Amino acid sequence: MNMRAKITGVGSHIPDVVRKNEEFMNHEFLNNDGSSFGSDNATIIEKFVAITGIEERRYMDDKLVTSDIATFAAQKAIDDAKCDPETLDFIIVAHNYGDVKADGSSSDMVPSLASRVKNKLGIKNAACVAYDVLFGCPGWILGVTQADSFIKSGLAKKVLVIGAEALSRVVDPHDRDSMIYSDGAGAVVLEPSSDEHGILGQATATYTEEEAFFIFNETSYNKDLQDKTKYIKMYGRRIYNFALSKVPEGMKAAMDQAGVDIKDLKKSLFTRQMRKWMKL
Repeated sequence: MNMRAKITGVGSHIPDVVRKNEEFMNHEFLNNDGSSFGSDNATIIEKFVAITGIEERRYMDDKLVTSDIATFAAQKAIDDAKCDPETLDFIIVAHNYGDVKADGSSSDMVPSLASRVKNKLGIKNAACVAYDVLFGCPGWILGVTQADSFIKSGLAKKVLVIGAEALSRVVDPHDRDSMIYSDGAGAVVLEPSSDEHGILGQATATYTEEEAFFIFNETSYNKDLQDKTKYIKMYGRRIYNFALSKVPEGMKAAMDQAGVDIKDLKKSLFTRQMRKWMKL
């Protein structure tokens, strides 16, 4: 049997600060050209809930940054796997915006978040290699894919993969999409499988001909602001149309590699809010 990587420990961190939809009632939501929507916030929020089902989201405490919640999730995964952290061969942290403090200061990515997590975990083993993955929304998946490759090749026996983000620190309060984003972290420990379980196949692709700038950073929709801070922005409808055509192709490629027929699947997991939100 070919060597496979299997998840042996999982952990997560869900922040304590709850931000309910009612707290957006006094926001001034604007179109990207700075014009008004023409609808009051009660109507916007009512449609948002009806379409996405989101009534609240979690934000980090002001004293924390992304590498902190990544560490919390990592420790839980290590405990769940019952492994000695000093035996980890790699620590991979998937994120996109680094550590951003609550005061809105610029993103801090050096040293890498993975190195910060290793430091906060107190790991002394220099052979434990820590690095970051910046790969947009599926960054954690790519980290797991890399961990699987390390284990299959014999380069690693234990890999910690973490996905963490604090999008509340990089959203434009004048952009209605700000209600979608939240903060959190998840982590897994992967080790060689001793049975038939584990990762069966994967497919990865990067489209940049038109798609490279579907998600980008831009200044606030409030054109009267002098602040030139850049926030996360996206062309949601384009992303939706892209997903409709490309995600099935990726699924098919992964199943073909694994030798699995779609009829054999018991469950498929998708992110749906973004698609529905575009109908507003």
